[in-house]
Amino acid sequence: MKTTHSPSEHVRILVFGHKEFSQLMSSVMSEFSEKAHFNILDTIVDSISEVEQHIKEFRPDAIVSAGANAAYLKTYLEIPVISLNSSTDDIILAVRRAAQVSKEIVLINFGQPSPVVPLLETALNVSIQEEIYTTSEEAREILQLTRQRKHIVYVGASLVCGLATKYGFPAFLLYTSDSCRKTLTKAIDAGRNHVNTLQKTALTDWLIHQSKTPIFMTDEQGDSVIINHAAHKDLGINNNNYEELENLIHPSEQQRQTDGECEIHGTEWWFHQDRVVTKGTASYVYQLYRKQPKNEKQIISNRHDLVYSSPALADVVQQVKSFSTSPSNVLIYGESGTGKELIARAVHQHSPYANGRFVALNCSAIPTELFEGELFGYRDGAFTGSKRGGRKGLIEEAQNGVLFLDEISELALDQQSKLLRFMQERHYRPLGSNEEKPVNLKLVAASNKPLRELVEEGLFREDLFFRLNVFNIHIPTLSERPEDIHRIAEQKLTAFISSYRLSFLVEDILPPILNDLCNYSWPGNVRELENVLERLVAYLQMADKGTDIKQVLKRIAPEMVEHESFDANNGLVKAKELELVVEAMTRFNGDKRRVASYLGLSQTTLWRRLKNINNN
Repeated sequence: MKTTHSPSEHVRILVFGHKEFSQLMSSVMSEFSEKAHFNILDTIVDSISEVEQHIKEFRPDAIVSAGANAAYLKTYLEIPVISLNSSTDDIILAVRRAAQVSKEIVLINFGQPSPVVPLLETALNVSIQEEIYTTSEEAREILQLTRQRKHIVYVGASLVCGLATKYGFPAFLLYTSDSCRKTLTKAIDAGRNHVNTLQKTALTDWLIHQSKTPIFMTDEQGDSVIINHAAHKDLGINNNNYEELENLIHPSEQQRQTDGECEIHGTEWWFHQDRVVTKGTASYVYQLYRKQPKNEKQIISNRHDLVYSSPALADVVQQVKSFSTSPSNVLIYGESGTGKELIARAVHQHSPYANGRFVALNCSAIPTELFEGELFGYRDGAFTGSKRGGRKGLIEEAQNGVLFLDEISELALDQQSKLLRFMQERHYRPLGSNEEKPVNLKLVAASNKPLRELVEEGLFREDLFFRLNVFNIHIPTLSERPEDIHRIAEQKLTAFISSYRLSFLVEDILPPILNDLCNYSWPGNVRELENVLERLVAYLQMADKGTDIKQVLKRIAPEMVEHESFDANNGLVKAKELELVVEAMTRFNGDKRRVASYLGLSQTTLWRRLKNINNN
């Protein structure tokens, strides 16, 4: 969360503008040094991602810009953006200065025309061609169209002045020091208001959503009750059911107790009450503290924790511990959604490289032309469009840690060659550099396709395969380890309930549907289970405690009801499944990728089904 400031502290103002704008702003900033810290960037905004990086680094409370820059920023940012707008006096002063150089003036103005222009033409005996733009591109186009004229002088914002100077034309800035002072004053006020709003919002959000203390507020009559998330969860009370709070919101005594004891749903609590008056209206705020500590099983969940109880995954974990101590490469096989990244992270945690970073790359998401720069990094100016100052590659980021290459089977052959050389030499060279750099890391790769078969098909380099396949780990599908479904569902539900701030508990949701979860074949493995549970939790946001969870599951995941579990002993089901595979192979002329997509299977599962057909 962003660190906010007290009212006495300086606010932080980020200024975006072109050269002339930046210089003018800089000339008056010292007058505000006791009120604000400034960071000025001499640039024209081309993308919001570039702006977000500057915001992340400087953490401004307000932003100052002008013209198209300011309009663009206001569209995308929640931080206050204060625009430096030209006043009538600014226009008069700029045009007067321009008239001393030439009688032919091109005024390129942002937003809308100025009513003072016709008057200036008459008063100064000059010709003024006023053009209006709304984006920086339009300003550039207008200048290109007008610069063919001779003996002209330009008046406009900093972008216009910069371009005009570039083409050898005299130009005058449309703003004055006085306008800058007024704009910075507005920005400082807006920044302070923004900080105050953030502080109030953060406090309110914390009290309602994050505080572990049950809190509720009632009016003097007890007719309106507002309850925070902890009270929903720990007291089991919602906004439509306050009966258990009756003794507190409607006390029998004339005077409400400020401190006392109460019992809610069979649990004893201490309470503290404060009277709050807002605009002449009194409310009572109660904070409750459990007298006896909770005696419940606490489930600590983390999205990177590996939870299991099956012997199949216990064997995998044992392999992880054995293979992690070696610096050699590890290759992980598993269908999509089985948790290959979790196993890779477990390798990292148990390895001598645990204090280094875990850096992951999805090989299927990197275009061939970007792969080398992503992996090895590049120096400043290495290629057209490269980031100024260069960029670290993922290998450098993973130094003394673990580099995880997911979906490695998706690498093109030329990408495989570049990776192989790095693995052989344990050195790399950033693009645009003549220097070889050594690296110390552990490499873990993962694939949902059998690489040996891809080697036989000429789609994967055999030498790279042998380099990767020092140690290999096969992750069983979720249907092969149904014992894990309970614990995984418990972990995922705990995380989703917290994320969605749901009033239901895991104990409310899981028992009614556990048999359904365990009896389903989960072709999408853990990822499919996670998706179903998130859909369920999202749906329950609008439900009450009496909701039939089992019926909700059928509604949000009909595939679980319609899908027949595959049973190797059921000849009819097996025959039907194989018939569908054969039919799809015929329809798509043996294209396994299209067949797998059509049947909703991973390619690994499809290959296993095809082997079954061949064996029969």
